[in-house]
Amino acid sequence: MGYRQVFKISVVAILIVSMFSIAFAQKDKQIQQNNQSAVQSNVRPIIFEEPERKDPFIAGVLSWSWSGLGQFYTQNYKKGSAFLLADLAEKGVLVYMLFHISEKYSNSDQDVNWSDISRKDQTIVVGLLFSIFLTRVFSVVDAVDSAHEYNKLIYYPYWKSKQGFKTSFEPENKSLHVSVSYPVNFK
Repeated sequence: MGYRQVFKISVVAILIVSMFSIAFAQKDKQIQQNNQSAVQSNVRPIIFEEPERKDPFIAGVLSWSWSGLGQFYTQNYKKGSAFLLADLAEKGVLVYMLFHISEKYSNSDQDVNWSDISRKDQTIVVGLLFSIFLTRVFSVVDAVDSAHEYNKLIYYPYWKSKQGFKTSFEPENKSLHVSVSYPVNFK
């Protein structure tokens, strides 16, 4: 399988994933509209089931395993699709470069030594690997931030709308803020 065929397969995979991103973007838009209407109105929303809290650690681990997966976990489909497309494009270019280097520099024994590769191609490979690493790190940081944002917009307002005693645990730096409150209505 030549590098041209691998390139064509990569382009088809990117097109398929981009079609999925359009579908997820529609759901993401609906979630954002619901969040904005809940913030703008003073009317307490009626929630029939408890929303699930998104764990930032799990979001980070998912994004480290596959860029964009943590964003899908936190229902941030646009960013998840963007990170997934970037990851697939980078891996497609990496496979293309590996085939290019293999065909250009392989001897009769099919071995490629790093010292045989030109300085220009070495720079391209190192730059590509560095960009893959940076994309992965940015994806993890964004997934953790996305989980915190989800919890702030969806999960915590649910608990604030509950009647009766309310408890709150908020970790911050090296401390834990614990609060217990009860609403008192004066009529």
